[in-house]
Amino acid sequence: MSTENARCHERSRRPTIGDRVYQRSISDQTLSEVLDTVRQAEKLLTGAGLPKAADIVDLPSAADALGCVWRGVRAALHGDHAAGEQLANTDDLVTLLIRARQTDEDLERQHATRRSATLRRAQSALSQFHQSGFSVAELIETTPVAVCALGFDRAIFSRIHDSLWVAESLHVEGDPDWAEQILQAGRESPEPLAPPLFETEIVRTRRPITVPDGQQRPRVHQAISRVSQTRSYVAAPVMPRGDVIGFLHADCYFQRRELTDLDRDLLSVFAAGFSYALDRAILLDRLAGLRARILRFAEDMILFVHERSPLPTPRSSTPFDDELVAPTSDPAHRRIETPLTHRELDVLRLMTQGHTNHQIASKLVISEGTVKSHVKRILRKLVAANRAEAVSIWLNTQR
Repeated sequence: MSTENARCHERSRRPTIGDRVYQRSISDQTLSEVLDTVRQAEKLLTGAGLPKAADIVDLPSAADALGCVWRGVRAALHGDHAAGEQLANTDDLVTLLIRARQTDEDLERQHATRRSATLRRAQSALSQFHQSGFSVAELIETTPVAVCALGFDRAIFSRIHDSLWVAESLHVEGDPDWAEQILQAGRESPEPLAPPLFETEIVRTRRPITVPDGQQRPRVHQAISRVSQTRSYVAAPVMPRGDVIGFLHADCYFQRRELTDLDRDLLSVFAAGFSYALDRAILLDRLAGLRARILRFAEDMILFVHERSPLPTPRSSTPFDDELVAPTSDPAHRRIETPLTHRELDVLRLMTQGHTNHQIASKLVISEGTVKSHVKRILRKLVAANRAEAVSIWLNTQR
């Protein structure tokens, strides 16, 4: 066995990942009742095609097993007349039917409880997105982790770019190296969204899907399927503005179970909330970019106006801003031929307080480069050789 095959074999056998221990979706007591019911049915029903005990591990497989029991009883009663009469007269049959019915009710209650719990987990995960100021990049990076927190083992977010299905971020519980390998395969071999793909159907219908037997399907992403060894998965569309821009995929590879309609619906609910959060993050990122461009434009315009036509200092309510540098014949009070602008006065005032260019930029909400330009003009107007001399000249004029 090759090194890679051995690694994949080990992954397929692993029941726990890191500190996470996978819990059955069915209680031990109910599982025991189902197994007892199946064993009792095996004694009464021959050739009923009942599942093996080792295959009954969760709610879906338990429900399927009880379904087989019911179908076996109906087949016996409607099949051979003599066998049906013998079976009907058997006291154990009544016990079997009662037990099967009670166990089926237990399964229904646990299924409802599990559905409610999983939807609450989805709501909790989405509330974190809505309450936090995630950027688009942060949201894309953390979403697969949040999907796995819902009970999945692996999750991937991918986008649609020029009709190509491109992997963006991926999480594998307890195996970041494998996650990187799968992600690399998806990025190096983007899949065209052609009609054979299941994902093409998602784009057309805008509905989530469940794909069983992924290794046997030609309609899946071949590169990702080959590296991930996925058996079955669920996928849901990401639609920030009603149009499908990407997908969320998830599976339960380490739990070794087939995915159900509940898994599909859970991912769909999460994808809908994620789409809203993504739309919000996109808008906030655009607003931040627009604000930065406006600030840069305003700074450039101020610099342009100052260079072309220095303006006198506007009057203000503060004594400092109201006073211009006054001319004097005293050498200690050097004459300032060109008045300082209002912004240059702001910068000079902070210079006298010992602030650096970086600190001045932060306080005035301008770039450090703009501060440097103001300082150069201040030195030129005050005929100062350096910042210290400029501060000294300014302080002398205020006496």
